[in-house]
Amino acid sequence: MSDWDDFGTRLASTFRHVSDRVFLIVASEADPARYVQFAGQADRLDAEAPATDVVADADESVLSAAGWTAPTVAQPNWSSSLGLPALTSEYAQLAERCVVALRDAYGVDSPDDLGYRAWREAERMPEGETWSAERVERMDRGVESLELLGLGLASS
Repeated sequence: MSDWDDFGTRLASTFRHVSDRVFLIVASEADPARYVQFAGQADRLDAEAPATDVVADADESVLSAAGWTAPTVAQPNWSSSLGLPALTSEYAQLAERCVVALRDAYGVDSPDDLGYRAWREAERMPEGETWSAERVERMDRGVESLELLGLGLASS
């Protein structure tokens, strides 16, 4: 049986693989609405956790105390962003914030109750740019499923 401290360490290490156009969702296998999700961009890593409109019994005071930014009209989830490149300690702080969300705000009993899904979106030509046919041919087509073995969770 895994414990939350070990899971937090593995999650922090996994963040280094959530790079540009990579998405990761870590969720309760019994209730997938209890999740944290991540979106990698070139200059930052964005994390989100659902509010009470998704998880009715979520303890939002725990999310607030852990340092999550409260939902707004523009951003309906609790959120936290980390500028990249980041320090190991910054990855650890974000991972701890996620552990607190899953364990304390959403009531997930153990990391053993979690699974994940990860993928990399296809590269897109930036708006207003025109690429040569050769450059378009070299575009990253993305990956539908990424394995993040260091996370220590089952992939869904």
